[in-house]
Amino acid sequence: MPFKRLIPVLLLNNEELIHRKKYESSSDKYVGDPINTINVFNQYEVDELTILDISTRKNNNEICFDLLSEISGEAFFPLSYGGGINKIDDAKKIINLGFEKVVLNNSILDNFGLLEDCIKYLGSQSVVVSIDIVLKNKNYMIYDYIKKKTLDISLFEYISMLNNIKVGEILFSLIDLDGTMLGHDSNFISLIQNKVEMPIIYKGGLKNYNDLKDVFKFNIDAVASSTIFIMKKINGGIVLNYPTEQEKNFYIYD
Repeated sequence: MPFKRLIPVLLLNNEELIHRKKYESSSDKYVGDPINTINVFNQYEVDELTILDISTRKNNNEICFDLLSEISGEAFFPLSYGGGINKIDDAKKIINLGFEKVVLNNSILDNFGLLEDCIKYLGSQSVVVSIDIVLKNKNYMIYDYIKKKTLDISLFEYISMLNNIKVGEILFSLIDLDGTMLGHDSNFISLIQNKVEMPIIYKGGLKNYNDLKDVFKFNIDAVASSTIFIMKKINGGIVLNYPTEQEKNFYIYD
């Protein structure tokens, strides 16, 4: 039976962890100190964890390599990092700090060669492409959250490009559902599940652990969330959580 992964996503903003809805800064809620949070997830023995620094490209901030080094030294699980990776040397340094994967998003929309370089020098297994999705006029479209506009390229054309160069994984994030805990989008998953030739990570709208059962009925390899592992109910307080092995078996494989 294929191994299905559950991936907490931590949003880093100026070296603090926050929770955010629909990519809107007005919804920001403080989560906690990065190192303390990593140690809590160590105790939960998570499958892996992704850190996305949302302050790098937006505010032209530098990558916090010192903090990433400290995080890598504390974590007992595989780590992925995205945010502000604009050149191959950045990606190499992150991997050398002990991260297993780099996550590339907006930087490759303007510089597709960066993605090709990362695959060439790091190996496809170390490269995750993140795609932000919005629903517009009943069509799923790729969204550039830096320029705040949808792209002219179709989603399926972009997926075909990624299939051709064989990236390691694709992380699909549905902006309209992000952080809402209103439930996943089965229609979107059904549309893309057989179009992608590499592992698929779904993110967006997960409301609770029960929702995992329905997502994993599709051809999905992992579920990522910046919400269900951070709080237990809609608009609730910050409560870091993660299913036990017994719960994972029930919610994923039963």
